[in-house]
Amino acid sequence: MKGKRTFTKAEAEQIKKFIREKNRVDKSRQKGIRQKIRNLGFYYSDFSSDKSGYNIEDFERLFKSGAIILIGGEKKTLMSEQKNAETKLYETGPGISNINKDIIKIFRKNKFDPLFDTELIIPNKPGNYIICLRIGSVLPSSEIVPKMKKYEELNVIYTGVSAKSLRGRDYKQHFTGNNAGRSTLRESLGSLMKFHKVPRDKDPATGKTKFMESDERKLTQWMHSNLILFFYSNNNYKSIEDELISYFNPPLNLQGNKNSINLDFRYLLSKLRSINT
Repeated sequence: MKGKRTFTKAEAEQIKKFIREKNRVDKSRQKGIRQKIRNLGFYYSDFSSDKSGYNIEDFERLFKSGAIILIGGEKKTLMSEQKNAETKLYETGPGISNINKDIIKIFRKNKFDPLFDTELIIPNKPGNYIICLRIGSVLPSSEIVPKMKKYEELNVIYTGVSAKSLRGRDYKQHFTGNNAGRSTLRESLGSLMKFHKVPRDKDPATGKTKFMESDERKLTQWMHSNLILFFYSNNNYKSIEDELISYFNPPLNLQGNKNSINLDFRYLLSKLRSINT
């Protein structure tokens, strides 16, 4: 964690002022304002893997969920703004997440098996997803075997969000994509498989990579044969993602995962992912 989890009321108000200012100026001026926010100890990347930016509502949501704490203030239970009560979340303290059983039931009703199901059952809407190993399947071998929590009797390896389309993210980028550079899940699995990376773009100076086409095909086949997807279309995906990571501690989630369990595995995976060739 780069920043801190506790802030005074004055610090929080100053951060909100900078966030408001950051979102009003052009990109050339945003970098300096982001540094002012970080100087106060707030790094949004400590709490979310979303790189599309954040606003005051996102900052306040972290207080409400208990992810960050206002010194001298009271913790509040996070209530998601969904149309029905099934999306209620419960806050049980920093680092300890208890997901409402109704949310789990919603995921259970939306299962995608890449070997048998058409991608059309996955909605073209934003939301959350959980990716599990099939019964009898294991992660590609590594020197460290992570501990995994089960969902529907299946080991959870990754959770993610899509701000636009679950179908586009889950199926087109994860399960059928031929470009690990656009899928952190594919990059992690391919890195565990010791696949070699090659430049993703025509200009190798960009530093962006993917795996060789033959390895990308092997990776797609492995994912179809070994993984199951559960999904939930909703607009409160950011908060639910924090809850899912905290609750399941998926070994392939590197960003936003602060659990000490599997820390050695995540360090190994991060090291493997950093190898470019």
